[in-house]
Amino acid sequence: MNVKMIREPFLLYETLGMVGKYYSKSSFVKTAEVLIGKYGSLLTPSQISDLNSNAMLAEQFTNVVCADLDLDSPDVKFFFKPFDTGRPNELNNVARVLLLSLLGLTHTDFDEQIEETKRRWHRFQEEGVEIVEFTNAGISLMSAHGRPMPTLFEQLYALQYPHEAKMDAFRVLDNFDYYIDKLADLLRPYSMRLKEGMSRLAPIYSMTADYWEHSFKSMNRDQFLELVRVDPENEKFLETSVAVSLFFFNEIGYGYDIVNGSDDEITTIFIGAAVYPEFTKGYSERRADRLADIMKSFSDPIKLEILAKLSKGPDYCLNLAQQMKLNAGNVSRHLTSLYDCGLLLKERHIGRTYYNTDIEAVRHAFEDVEAYILGSNR
Repeated sequence: MNVKMIREPFLLYETLGMVGKYYSKSSFVKTAEVLIGKYGSLLTPSQISDLNSNAMLAEQFTNVVCADLDLDSPDVKFFFKPFDTGRPNELNNVARVLLLSLLGLTHTDFDEQIEETKRRWHRFQEEGVEIVEFTNAGISLMSAHGRPMPTLFEQLYALQYPHEAKMDAFRVLDNFDYYIDKLADLLRPYSMRLKEGMSRLAPIYSMTADYWEHSFKSMNRDQFLELVRVDPENEKFLETSVAVSLFFFNEIGYGYDIVNGSDDEITTIFIGAAVYPEFTKGYSERRADRLADIMKSFSDPIKLEILAKLSKGPDYCLNLAQQMKLNAGNVSRHLTSLYDCGLLLKERHIGRTYYNTDIEAVRHAFEDVEAYILGSNR
C-alpha cells in the first residue's frame, strides 16, 4: 500500500474547524481527558504527555486567534450554529454545507479552495445534482449526469432532518456564490492569523505525520481497509494520501479525487493531529467491537424482521414502518444502525432513501465471527 503524507495544512478546512470549535466552546483538553480515560492503558507515558500537550496548545492557540470573534453576530450564528444530522456525535452547520464536502478539498491555499468550491457547485448545477444526505463532512451530493431530478427544494425537503436545517441549506445552496463569498470574508482574517501562527503548531503536524506514516505502512491491506471502513474489493484505496488536521481532530474521513485529481486511483484520508493515540487500539479489538455490534443486530427481533423484509426487495422507512406497525422514528434508527454495521445497502430515488439487505454481508458476518473465534487470519 502506497501512503503519501501531506504535511501542509489545508487552511480553509482548518480555519473552518478552528472557528467552529471556538463558537461551540469545544474543549480540546476535555476531549484529550476523555481519550486518555478510554485508551490510557494502551498508551505510553510519553504518548499521554504528548496528547495533553497537543490539546493544550491547540486550545490556547484557538482562544488567542479567535478572541475577537463576535459570537452574537448574526452571520457567525447563521454559519456556525449546529444542527443535528440525526446521528450520535455527528454535528453539521451551514458553513460545512457550503463547502459541499470537507472531503472535496483540492488546494491547501484558502482562496484557491473557495474558487474551486464554486466551480464544483457550478458543475453540479450544469449536470444536475442529486442530494443524498447531510454528513459530518458537509452534504453528500452526486452528479445526476443529466438525469431528470426533483428540484433542489424538493430534494432537501424530502430529507429526514430538522426543518430549519433543510431551509438553511436551501438558502445557501440556492444563492451559492453570494453566501460562500460571505463566509470567505468572515473566515479570511482568522485564516491569515492561523497561517502566521503555524510555526507554533508545526511540531504537532510533524510528529503526527511521522506517527501515521509509520502506522499506515505497518498495516496490512485488510487492517487498513477495516480502519477506514471501505469495501475490501475496492482496490483504489491502496493508493492513499493522508492529511493531518488539527482543528477537526477526533474525526476520520476519506474521499476520492482530493489531491491528485485522479478519480479512480487515489483517495485522501484526513486524520486528527491532537488525538492520534485513539487509533493505536489493536486491530483485533476494533474487529471484535465491529463483530459484537453485528451480533447485537442479529439478536434484536425487530432488526431481524427488517433484514428479512428488505431481503425481498428495497423499501423506504415510512412504508416499512407502516407495514410493521411501528413508529417511523424507531424504524429509522434501526435502519441507520443496520446500515452502519454494513448489513444494508441504500440508494436515493426520487427524493427517498431505499434500503435493501446485503445478503453477502450477512453471510460473511457469520463467517467472520467463526474465523475470529477460531483465530483465523483470513
